[in-house]
Amino acid sequence: MKITFLGTAAAEGIPALWCECPICQQAKELGGKDFRCRCSYLIDSDTMVDFGPDAFRQVADYKIDLTKLARVIFTHPHEDHLAPAEFTWRRAPWFSQVSHELTVIGAPSIFCTIIAFAATHCNAIYDLRDLRLRPVAVAPGRWLQDGDIELLPLRANHCPGQNGMIYVIRRGGRNFLLANDTGYLAESEWECLKGVRLDLVSIDCTCAFGSPDLRDNHMGVNTVLAFRDRLAELGCLTPESRVFVNHFSHNGKALHSDLEAFFLPRGIGVAFDGMCVEL
Repeated sequence: MKITFLGTAAAEGIPALWCECPICQQAKELGGKDFRCRCSYLIDSDTMVDFGPDAFRQVADYKIDLTKLARVIFTHPHEDHLAPAEFTWRRAPWFSQVSHELTVIGAPSIFCTIIAFAATHCNAIYDLRDLRLRPVAVAPGRWLQDGDIELLPLRANHCPGQNGMIYVIRRGGRNFLLANDTGYLAESEWECLKGVRLDLVSIDCTCAFGSPDLRDNHMGVNTVLAFRDRLAELGCLTPESRVFVNHFSHNGKALHSDLEAFFLPRGIGVAFDGMCVEL
């Protein structure tokens, strides 16, 4: 399984469009790993996790062939993770020539968001089938299989009332825990993870040094360490497991080098746009 981190920023991106803060000013000057699009992932060449407002650029930059994409897995319906307008362009024959069906996996709020946007802006679309989309609803704590990918959805500590999810994604006997856009988990979700061996972990670090002890909705640097340590206590990590922080806000008051200075000595890597991990 090959995971590409297509974007590693929180909602505003880095540098944020309108922001005058020192982090955004330095990111403009430095570019490179300090330039971050909104968070999304590519798994091998057939699966994406989230499809947000930077999808057009990400598809072009990383040469993703969407005609061969089998599925999109969604964490939650916030605008930086779900850009519903991009799915209306699948309407055939008016906008595009689309013949293959795309599986969309997530909580019902995902499907409602896409349909509500399409109904408002494209009139006659009232069903996801009009967009060649096949919805698959997830249930927290229950493994789900789609093709050769298995998913364990867990309740995120994020976006109350909108059923935000994090996932263990399994393919070829390898497990990837995608845990951005969440605070520290509820005990019920930790119980679901108990004993699940993880080869790769991506942990939310939205607030970094801005709110280092934040535990709800997002996490800061100290909570990240507690999250990693809890995974170790539950038997999820081995000496070969790779752990990264991801999903950064400029309000976290950290450049890439600042994050590396804190996390690398503690055995945690710092994700950046375009980073690939092979499992």
